[in-house]
Amino acid sequence: MKRRDLMLFLPAALSLGAWREQKASTTDGELSGERAFQRTLPRSSDPLWVKLRQCKVRYNAKTALYSLTPTDEVKALIGQTLKVRGFIIPLDGLDMTKHFLIGINTPVCLFHPPGEPNEVIEVRSLKAVPWDDRPKSVEGQFKLISNPEMGVFFAMTGAKPVKA
Repeated sequence: MKRRDLMLFLPAALSLGAWREQKASTTDGELSGERAFQRTLPRSSDPLWVKLRQCKVRYNAKTALYSLTPTDEVKALIGQTLKVRGFIIPLDGLDMTKHFLIGINTPVCLFHPPGEPNEVIEVRSLKAVPWDDRPKSVEGQFKLISNPEMGVFFAMTGAKPVKA
């Protein structure tokens, strides 16, 4: 991996990896303060988030890993083309991004996760999507993934930006 690639990947890795530390640091004033501030910011009201948030998230303190148990309703969504509206967290370090997380919460810091693992979807888009502080809508094929080290369990592939 070239240094340039590492610098592009670093913020995303730190953001995703922070979920592993989230439970251990709930008394951490910095993270607690960010969570409190985040609750004052806009959240997506897309109905898909209600379904995804019903999935049970568990944290294993020994391994510092999360696991997710999807509901039958979420399992039924696998392979379907879905639309979701949320806030973008770029994973490639670009202003126009094709690989990103979309989440229910307004991100407040690249070094801490923007919520719980059942509140974000990893997206691979066919077209670049602009990254800013406004919610965006994307449509793509939904799937479940298992990446407990990064705390990501939902993905959308072949995605494209769509109007809200």
